Amino acid sequence: MTAEAPSNWDAVRPWRKEARGKILAARTALPPTLRQGMTAALMERLHPLLQEAEGPISFYWPFRGEPDLRPLMRALAADGVEIALPVGTRIGEPLTFRPWQPGCAMARGIWDIPIPATDIEILPQTIIAPLVGFDASLYRLGYGGGFFDRTLAARKKPAEVIGIGFAMFQLPSIKPQPHDIPMGRIVTERSASLAVATRGASAVCYAEEADPRYAGDLDTHELIAALQPLLAAMPSERLPLLDFIFWRLGGKSDETPVQAPADIDAYLGKLIPRVQDDGIHAALKALRATLVP
Repeated sequence: MTAEAPSNWDAVRPWRKEARGKILAARTALPPTLRQGMTAALMERLHPLLQEAEGPISFYWPFRGEPDLRPLMRALAADGVEIALPVGTRIGEPLTFRPWQPGCAMARGIWDIPIPATDIEILPQTIIAPLVGFDASLYRLGYGGGFFDRTLAARKKPAEVIGIGFAMFQLPSIKPQPHDIPMGRIVTERSASLAVATRGASAVCYAEEADPRYAGDLDTHELIAALQPLLAAMPSERLPLLDFIFWRLGGKSDETPVQAPADIDAYLGKLIPRVQDDGIHAALKALRATLVP
């Protein structure tokens, strides 16, 4: 599947910068324990796929709230799987890959991300690509350096590429451009089924949670209004989560104070099943987990 008709890159670039900023702020605002639980669920879905994958397998060192897959790296290494880590030299150039094993010497690479302290390079056949955001057509929103796209474009033999991210950061579209290369599969804590065969399909994944009398009935304006009372209940360190949801809805918070719901858990419990968009649905569930003890 190719990228959609080219949009004006001068317009897409600032949109992606804004999207990246909103997502990264929301991701780092997730409580560590919640992020760890989401990552554990993601690894449960990813592990069986990697047991069947061709090696070497390239992972990544976690950065800015990314899912921390190091326990899975150690488990696969113990099973004899050859593990690699990516190495970026400078913006705009393809990545190279170095072998990693538990306890190996590490050095600081670009953006101070740890890399194996060796000059040996290997060519992974399976590449785990961390996602900032993504869409149902398997396109990846990254950090803007172009590392992965250039790496994949430069390969003579295609690798199996698996994007890894949190379900709440699925977007309607990342506005793909001709230089964007889609993932072969995307795995989140909620699903491992977003793959080439299902590209473009984004049916509601959580219908079993909904009351069939009103599943997905809230329109955007109604949902924005329904979220306003939560502002009064939000700790300041969690506000980027709600800000991200407002941004996804194309709205903003109301400066006029609104009384918080008396029972936040019950309030969100009734609201969430009425949301059809997969990403916003997952974001609200994460928000609920941060507010309800």
